[in-house]
Amino acid sequence: MPILKTENLTYTYAPATPFKHTAVNNISFSVEKGEITGIIGHTGSGKSTLLQLLNGLLKPTDGKVYFNGNDIWQDPKKIGLYRFKIGLVFQYPEYQLFEETVKEDIAYGPKNMKLSPEEIEQRVNEAVSIVGLKEHLLEKSPFDLSGGEKRRAAIAGIMAMKPEIIVFDEPTAGLDPIGRETVFEAIKKYRRDNDATIIIVSHSMEDMASICDKIIVLNDGNVVMHDSVAEVFKNADKLKKIGLNVPIVTDVLLTLKEMGADISVEHFTVRSAADFLISKIKGGAHLD
Repeated sequence: MPILKTENLTYTYAPATPFKHTAVNNISFSVEKGEITGIIGHTGSGKSTLLQLLNGLLKPTDGKVYFNGNDIWQDPKKIGLYRFKIGLVFQYPEYQLFEETVKEDIAYGPKNMKLSPEEIEQRVNEAVSIVGLKEHLLEKSPFDLSGGEKRRAAIAGIMAMKPEIIVFDEPTAGLDPIGRETVFEAIKKYRRDNDATIIIVSHSMEDMASICDKIIVLNDGNVVMHDSVAEVFKNADKLKKIGLNVPIVTDVLLTLKEMGADISVEHFTVRSAADFLISKIKGGAHLD
C-alpha cells in the first residue's frame, strides 16, 4: 500500500464566480514509503496548491487524499493530526520564525503535540543534529542567524515533529551552493534516520536529478508524467514544449548526440556524465 495517494484530486479557486480557476485538475498518483519524489512544472501549473492539498491545508473541491489508506478528510475534526504526519515546509520558511530563541522555535511543533518536556528536548536535539545547527545558536534570537542558518532552523522545526512525510516547497530557494548542499544533506539524513518519505518542489532540474527517485510533471493542473528520473528526463522535447528544461549536463549530452557522437544521454548529474565521458574517451571513443 502506498503511504500517500491521491484519487481524482481537484481544487478550484473562487468557484461560481467570474474568477473561477481550477488549479489542480483530477489528479491521481501514489507515492511509496521512503521515496523522494520531485514535483516540477512551470509557474502556475498547480504545484503549490497541490502541496497544500497533500498536507490538508486546503480541502479538495473534489477527490481524495489518502495517507496509509485513510482519507485525511474523512473526519475534518482530525485533520490536525494528519498535518503532524505530513509536514509542510513552505518556500522561505525562515519568514515563519517567531519565538524568542531558536530552541523555542524548533520546540513549538512538538509542544503543540502535547509531548513531555523530555521528549521535546530529545526531538529538538535530534532535529538540530540533522540540519547541522551549532549548539551555541540555540539560545540566540532566530533573527540573529544568517539566512542559511534561519532556513535550517525552520526546517528543524518541522523535523522535530517527526512527520512520516515531509513536503518541501523550493527548500533551497535563494541559498548559495554550499547552503543548498547543506539543506539537501539534511533532507537525505532525515529520510535515512526516520525511514521517511519526501516530496520536493523545485525549479532546479539539477536538484531534482541529484536527489529524487521519481518525478511528477505538472502542466496546467494536470499530471503529464510520473516516472523515474531517467524516464522523465529522456523526454526532453516534451518537457521543453511545456516550458521546462532538462538538467544542463543532459542538454550537453543531447547536443553531442545530435552532432553524431555515439553516447548515452541518460546521465543527469555532472559527476555521472563526467565519469561516463571519461570512460568513453579512455575506451578510444571519439566525440567529435
